[in-house]
Order: sequence, then C-alpha cells, then structure tokens
Amino acid sequence: MNNAPPPEPAIACHGLSKNFGPVAAVRDVSLRLERGRFLALLGPSGCGKTTVLRIMAGFEAPDAGEIHVGGTRVSGPDTFVPPERRHIGMVFQEYALFPHLTVEQNTAFGLPGNGPRAQRVHEVLRLVGLEGVKDRMPHELSGGQQQRVALARALAPRPEVILLDEPFSNLDAALRVRVRQEVRHILRAAGVTAIFVTHDQEEALSLADEVAVMIDGQILQVDGPERLYRRPSTHRVATFLGDANFLPASAEGESAVCELGPLRLMEARDGEVEIMIRPEDILLEANDTGPGEIVERTYFGHDQLLGIRMNSGTLLRSRLVGCCRGLHEGQRVTLRVETPVMAYTSRYGCPLLPNSPAL
Repeated sequence: MNNAPPPEPAIACHGLSKNFGPVAAVRDVSLRLERGRFLALLGPSGCGKTTVLRIMAGFEAPDAGEIHVGGTRVSGPDTFVPPERRHIGMVFQEYALFPHLTVEQNTAFGLPGNGPRAQRVHEVLRLVGLEGVKDRMPHELSGGQQQRVALARALAPRPEVILLDEPFSNLDAALRVRVRQEVRHILRAAGVTAIFVTHDQEEALSLADEVAVMIDGQILQVDGPERLYRRPSTHRVATFLGDANFLPASAEGESAVCELGPLRLMEARDGEVEIMIRPEDILLEANDTGPGEIVERTYFGHDQLLGIRMNSGTLLRSRLVGCCRGLHEGQRVTLRVETPVMAYTSRYGCPLLPNSPAL
C-alpha cells in the first residue's frame, strides 16, 4: 500500500487580495495548478487577472493571502521572495525584448554566468525553432518570432511555472491562431506548467487544460474547457463564455417545460427555473406554420448565426454549420433542442448543480 503524500502542485494561491486605494482589484482568489498543466485566467479587461499574474510573479505584493511554488511559500505573512528567486518565468504582453541584444543574447539574459550556458541557450532556441536566427536583432523578426524569443528567455532557467500575460494580443487574427498552437506545442514539449491571461474565450477554451473565469476581481469558476462551456456555474459565467439563450421554465424531475416544449435537464430538479440553451443546440426546420420566424442571418462561411423571433416576441439565436438551404430571413421555422440543458434558480444565482466545484 502506497501511503506517500500526493505531489505538491506547481503553484498554489490561497486567499489572494489586492487593493489599489478604494478599488478592490483582487478579492480572495485561490488557484491550484498541478505540474505540466495549462491554466487560462479568463476575464474582461479590468477584472484583475493581470494583477493576479503580477502577484504570482512577485512584481506586486498582495494585501492578503499566500503563494506556494513547488511546495515552497514565496509570499504570505512575513514572507516575500523576490521575483528572481521564485523559479517563475514571465512572458510579457509587449515581449520586453532588449532591442540592442541579439536573439541569442536575449535568450541568455536570465541565465547565470557559470555552467553550460551556451548549451542551454542552444537547447531552448532549438525548442522554439529559432536556432537559425540567433544572431538577428529583435527588430529584424516577425511578431511571432519575437514572441518565441520571449518564450525562450523565460524557459531558459528551467522555471517551475511560466506566466504569460495576454500572449497573443499583439498579433493579427490570421497569425494568432497559428502562433498560439505553436506556443502550446513548445510548452508541451518543454514539460512546463503554464498560466496565461486572456480575455479571448476561444483562446482560453482551445489552449488550456483548465480555465478560471475571473470577473470583478473574483474567480467565479474553475473547470475544464468543455465542462465550463456546457455547465457554467452561474448566469454571468454562461454569458461571458459565449452566446447563450435563456428561457423561464418549470422543472419536474429530469425535464423542464418552456416555450420550446419539454427539454431534458442535466440534473433532476423541481420548481421554477431559468434554462440556458447554447445557439448551436437549437436545430431549425423550415415550416410555414412554425412558431418562430427568422428575422436575422449572419453568415460566417463555416457557420451561420440566425436570429429567430417566437410568436410570443422572444428572440432566440441558433448557430448552424454549413449551408442550410431553405433557411432565410422571413422563413418560419420549427425549433428543436435534443441535448440536455442547464437550469438556474435565478438570473445571477447558482445553478441547480450540486457538484459544481467551489473555491
């Protein structure tokens, strides 16, 4: 029988709080991330997510709370380890490369002078695919290459954790998708633990193993991307994570009756609830006597978003993949939902899911 204690997480934060004058930027934030995992800290601008990252890195001191890196306390009562001794790498939003140093010199900057320094620089430049441009200056590189230099510099000292602040915000839309996949591959190959801050829901859901939704200085939910999207803990999390339709309903057991008819619930409940339906879960069929009318159509190529006005006046959104012949503005339709739906007790209250993770 193995009675060994579980391994320490790469990083753990407990009860972090930070005020700037009368503004509570961070309120009782707790996070825990196991080694080798990626976490996205997702939230709107001004919600406090970059402040959390700066507190983790040691650039800001919290007013309350503790931080442990690899099991060692680096911040807390009577403890404050400076940034350079926390074994944390940082990739800044603006990359913060030294313009007068080459790619190789930038990468080597954070390494101690003794030991196999040149060998480590060669290793990380090969890892990020930049060994062929090691003698170039930052201004001679593309945005994606500059980001990889910043990543190489952060990886070179073999940190416990890599922190990335809005790492793809300076890239154009076409480049962003390709570069974020490259960065994910590099971090996986390096075997590091990473936390990145973003306000982009697609970015967070597609790259992270876990996503922490932060709004108004608080963490509202931490979960895997799919569960977070399908089972958001509150109405507010649901709306931040993408399009969502909400309808009042009466629940009884494993079903709820709403304007669209009886729907299955993710959890059996009773009473008055508000249900959430993602647009892609609403299927449409042309029907000249149907209860809904298409009043708006936005075509994106790979899919299209349709606005439907019900006979009651309720407006719903349906997202359909590909070309849907016969569906056009003015067409009446029948609506169908085949997947189970979430139920909430109130617009801002907790959902009717007893097993939602709590911090």
